[in-house]
Amino acid sequence: MTSVSVSLVLALSLPRRAVAEWPPCGRAIATAPDAQDHSAATTDGAGGAIITWHDERFPNVNVFAQHVLASGELDAAWPVDGQALLTDPVAIQGADGGQVSPVIVSDGEGGAIVAWEDNRSPVTETDVFAQHILSNGVVDPAWPADGAPLSVIAGLQNTLAIAPDGTGGRGAAGGAFVVWMDTRPGTTVVDIFAQHVLASGHVDPRWPANGLAVCTAPGRQEFPVIVEDGAGGAIVSWDDLRSSTTGDDIFAQHLLATGVVDPAWPVNGRALCTANGDQGRPTIAADGAHGAIVAWTDGRVANTFHIFAEHVLATGVVDPLWPVNGRGISAAGVTESRPLAVSDGHGGAIVNWQAFTLHVNEFAQHVEANGIVDPVWPAGGLAISHRDRLQDFAEIVPDGSGGAVVAWNDSNDVVVQHVLATGVLDAVFPDNGVQVCDEDNQRGDVSLVATGAGGAIVTWTDSRNGKDTDIYAVQVLEIGTLDVPGDGARGAVSLAASPNPAHSSFTLRFALPQEGPVKLAIYDVTGRRVRELVSGVRPAGAQSVAWDLRDANGRTVRSGLYFARLEAGGRSLTHRLATL
Repeated sequence: MTSVSVSLVLALSLPRRAVAEWPPCGRAIATAPDAQDHSAATTDGAGGAIITWHDERFPNVNVFAQHVLASGELDAAWPVDGQALLTDPVAIQGADGGQVSPVIVSDGEGGAIVAWEDNRSPVTETDVFAQHILSNGVVDPAWPADGAPLSVIAGLQNTLAIAPDGTGGRGAAGGAFVVWMDTRPGTTVVDIFAQHVLASGHVDPRWPANGLAVCTAPGRQEFPVIVEDGAGGAIVSWDDLRSSTTGDDIFAQHLLATGVVDPAWPVNGRALCTANGDQGRPTIAADGAHGAIVAWTDGRVANTFHIFAEHVLATGVVDPLWPVNGRGISAAGVTESRPLAVSDGHGGAIVNWQAFTLHVNEFAQHVEANGIVDPVWPAGGLAISHRDRLQDFAEIVPDGSGGAVVAWNDSNDVVVQHVLATGVLDAVFPDNGVQVCDEDNQRGDVSLVATGAGGAIVTWTDSRNGKDTDIYAVQVLEIGTLDVPGDGARGAVSLAASPNPAHSSFTLRFALPQEGPVKLAIYDVTGRRVRELVSGVRPAGAQSVAWDLRDANGRTVRSGLYFARLEAGGRSLTHRLATL
């Protein structure tokens, strides 16, 4: 066994130390030697997240995962700096290359399935593998130690997207659908293929070996996205250059659980947009009725790019309520790109994109199930930040109340904003969003996962150590505190809450620069005071008080959103709380 292999085996068995709460500048998820980057995250089903990333600490084992709890603690059952998802380093010590670009989805039982592009074979080039990590931090022993092969065939299989198969929960883990671009022999430049991996670690025997051909039309088919259909299958969308006259177009296809494309849909996909000019880089959201809403960047108007969306029904028919070739939903800048869509929970979608005005800024829009842009939202899109800085590469998740949480790269920072269903920004957040950390170091490469009750965990690549990059994460609810100056002098007043979200109680911590009167109370989303926790003179310094999730009459409050408001030192601080 090589020294590298010995090091990896030892790393896999190191005990975890327990650490408490969310630190102000994020929880360190992985700080191993060499670079950790390109994180992706999924829910653990309990307010925390399972995070995966690309890791360079070993030459041929490059995909790791870690579990951060809702409290901000790292799961003590998982190894320090993460669990390697390839657990037999000896078997691949002669591999031609490592693994890159992991994608992740929940298994429905507190674990996750991770897929990646794999370069171990010099013969088949880039292949697709997957692994199952259990909720206890153990790589599923029923799966191959170095990953289950989903497609091992000559050519390049890359640009993966993943979706759950909907079978997880009630004591049983689910599987996943994985889709990718493919240049295998016989393809027409680049085609789209997909595979279904079961919770058992086996490829679904009903599906073709090395993947189901989703689209093999002439020309290039690229940048697939996928969403589960709610009926055991999935809908895939991509941009498509089969036409020599209209340029890149947008198509979609329905994959059945049985491993065939839906015969009710056209062979090689349903055209969602074939307008002149290039349409590309689609994003997809489920409509809740076994269909999907797809949005994309559209160049049908010369010298401009805007965001359009279309609705495809479960039957494979484009929704007749929507305009042919899609509804234009943006007008914030001359060049708008990189749309990302999430369901609004009512058959429509919230779409985020970046637009070039004087700078590159982030915007959002709500398109309703009937194809109408929500009239209460700004017609050209809601600006979610007005800063004169480069804002790009956002991620978006639903907030569970018809709105969305958005995080993005903001020059060298990561910033988060909350957009309400009413088309306005959450007043608890600053107008330009809140930075995840105000230390002087570079942060970017954002991932985001919803955690329930309006919360989300954001992860990023962080260079604070000055040598290489690490992975950090923080709960959005921990940083979304609005500081409102009062008439008095501004002092170092602070307010924090943990755990957040909480199941049974919060500890509210605040600090005062000097002795003085303090009021601390809990309010619901209507502004009604639920309970007063502190009223009186308090000494200077750090102090804390518990809230047991009961109102002033001793009744347990319902699950949902609440606000802790601290008035002290001439300032009013409001902190969002989520109860589960």
